[in-house]
Amino acid sequence: MQTTQAVFGEPYYIAHIRKTDGGRQSVAEHSHSVALLCEKRASVLGMAKTAELIGLLHDMGKQQSDFNDYISGRSNFRRGEIDHSYAGARYICELADKTSIQLYEVSRFCARVILSHHGLQDWLTEKGEDYLSIRTSKNDGYEQIKANAKLLADEKEFIALLYDADKEYRSIRKNISDLCRASNGHGAECLAFYLGMLERLMTSILIDADRTDASDFASGAPSEDEFDVSALWESMTKRIERRLDELFCPNEPISCILRQISDNCAAFARQEKSETKSAAYRLILPTGGGKTLSSLRFAAEYCNGSDKKRILYVAPYMSILEQNSDEIRKIVGDKAFLEHHSNVFAETNDEEDLAEYELKTEKWDSPVIATTMVQLLNAMFLGKTSAVRRFHRLCDSVLIFDEIQSLPLKCTHIFNLTVNFLTHFCGCTVVLCSATQPTLEELDYPLIIRKNIANIDNSAIAEKFNIFKRNTVIPMIKEQKSGLTYSQAAKFCCEKLIENGSVMLIVNTRETAKQIYYILKKADDINCDINCEIIHLSANMCPAHRKQKLSKLGELLNENRRVICVTTQLIEAGVDISFGCVIRSLAGLDNVAQAAGRCNRKGEKGKICPVYIIRLKDENLGALPEISSAQTAAELIIYNDNFPDLSSDGAMSAYYNKYYTENKKALSYPVKDSGENTQLLKLLSLDDPRARIYSGKNNFEKKLKYRSQAFKTAGRLFNVIEDNQIPVIVPFDKKAEEIIARLDEDILPNEATTLLRKAQKYIVGVYREGNGLRKLKCGAYTIDNMLYSDEYGVNCI
Repeated sequence: MQTTQAVFGEPYYIAHIRKTDGGRQSVAEHSHSVALLCEKRASVLGMAKTAELIGLLHDMGKQQSDFNDYISGRSNFRRGEIDHSYAGARYICELADKTSIQLYEVSRFCARVILSHHGLQDWLTEKGEDYLSIRTSKNDGYEQIKANAKLLADEKEFIALLYDADKEYRSIRKNISDLCRASNGHGAECLAFYLGMLERLMTSILIDADRTDASDFASGAPSEDEFDVSALWESMTKRIERRLDELFCPNEPISCILRQISDNCAAFARQEKSETKSAAYRLILPTGGGKTLSSLRFAAEYCNGSDKKRILYVAPYMSILEQNSDEIRKIVGDKAFLEHHSNVFAETNDEEDLAEYELKTEKWDSPVIATTMVQLLNAMFLGKTSAVRRFHRLCDSVLIFDEIQSLPLKCTHIFNLTVNFLTHFCGCTVVLCSATQPTLEELDYPLIIRKNIANIDNSAIAEKFNIFKRNTVIPMIKEQKSGLTYSQAAKFCCEKLIENGSVMLIVNTRETAKQIYYILKKADDINCDINCEIIHLSANMCPAHRKQKLSKLGELLNENRRVICVTTQLIEAGVDISFGCVIRSLAGLDNVAQAAGRCNRKGEKGKICPVYIIRLKDENLGALPEISSAQTAAELIIYNDNFPDLSSDGAMSAYYNKYYTENKKALSYPVKDSGENTQLLKLLSLDDPRARIYSGKNNFEKKLKYRSQAFKTAGRLFNVIEDNQIPVIVPFDKKAEEIIARLDEDILPNEATTLLRKAQKYIVGVYREGNGLRKLKCGAYTIDNMLYSDEYGVNCI
């Protein structure tokens, strides 16, 4: 059977067949297109030729009869059964070995990227075997594939590219080695981690280029939007300035300081972009200091007149993201802006709009993106190819991290190292925003930070920021040494309500919030005659329910009604709501400071309002070790007479140093691999314990050190949010009940996907040991109506 069609005397091997008209794209056409895209995207790294070489060879394994028969429908092969990735990897290793020993390391680097373009790999198996050698020793149709290499390029061209790639790789490797010299004695581990990040980045570039070209061929049209980013940055700069002009009140001292801070950020951006290509900065501003607009102004000014391609705004919570995305959209416009999180398009029935949105979230090619910390960390560390594909879009960007203190503790070290990699090698500028800045630069694997972009000298900070002093932190735990019972805490709330008109009590667990709310509702039991509204909020309520409660709470406060709100920390940061008094169950000082941001938020009370820290003797933190250790660190600072102002920079720095010391083992993301305790940081660097197994077998080749990362395992184990809960669709309202009923019927997968998307705002995370769960036909879980209440949310845990 003839399996190839001659084209100008050469065999024709097919990469893709278009479904609409049967059009064919040859492997050579696809490979050259991918090589061009790779070359363009890797230029920021100084690795254009390396990327071009990888792009040319990534699908070399398709140039064989078996694949032609498969794609033409003339064989019984199924999707994925033909390994077409190994051939390019084997070819480049063989070519390097017969040409020059100096090409060894770069050839193996390129081979690993080629082998990973359909999924990340572990370069040592659980038995300590060299996986690269295993894959490149395959021989499935290799002689025919090798003979057809000339359809992609002449051997001399490949060798020339290899030498160019070697120069690029050696240059960036030297720069990485230089950075690692000041790495607190962790040089080998940091070097391996940074080289692993380089490999992930090049894999990201290849995956995106491969999928983009395949998509463009399938549709017959380019899939990427073209933006004139230079014009966009100039326009953004002007729009932000107009917005500031609208908000500016020259007769109000606070307004004048806000404008000065913003002007400082803009001036700082103009100065810094002329001095350094990229770096990590802080933006330290108190609550009400206008950090969203100031950070955006810095980003727009930094991009304006530069070659930056993108601005990413990253928030830890959906409440902050949705609130600030509306402001960003007004400045940027719809076309250039992508808001990426699970609630977007939850209501749409337009499949075409949804498909376009999902493509944009996979590609991340919009100039301005607002997304969650979860999505950003997934792009950095998750194993899914859709997440890996996004990673290279961080290059040549300004990243704004809002409320950086909310970075998950376990991600601290790998986040620090990744940001260092992005700022030093990828043209990335990073802004860490918070009033309570963690001391990330003082850790074993430190984040390299330059300055505060507000550019306010230390002597001026206290004086200028005094105007933002709207509350004072009062550590009642000094007086209440044994702690308060739930009834005593409820009574304390009632007393402070009388003094301040409105009170928010923030506690550490859902059960605590539920119990104290119940006691307040039965006020007779604590001998309190209170006439007020009592609101309960917790993560036992679905997002739609919490939104409804928050709306009611806002109305009550705006009407100056007497109200007590009992809540977990879910509205501690980012929610624009203000009470006359806040009471915080003992937690970290960062939590206390964020809670204080909900007290007299805009200075509307006309006085300094109290924020009390109390201890709850009945609060069970057994399942929350991070909060427990944060309490310990906070107490050390509270009882230290050197810090009378617990919200001061000195107190906060001392707290973080204590907290990080208490949790030193948790900072590198502890995991179990093959039954052994290890860390994600190790899996992404020297792959201990697998490297030890390899070492025992092979007397440890030094050249293996920096190609032993367990990317696949690390990607599988990485999870920003712990999975000890299962998502449950709750019957909050009639719409939720209709969705649940439909999902329990026999429906097509497409309809189920659409309904599950709409169900996002009705989902509550429930612990697996909870009772009353019922599995729907679609596989999702729900609970009966009687197990969900307006007061408490889910009642079955």
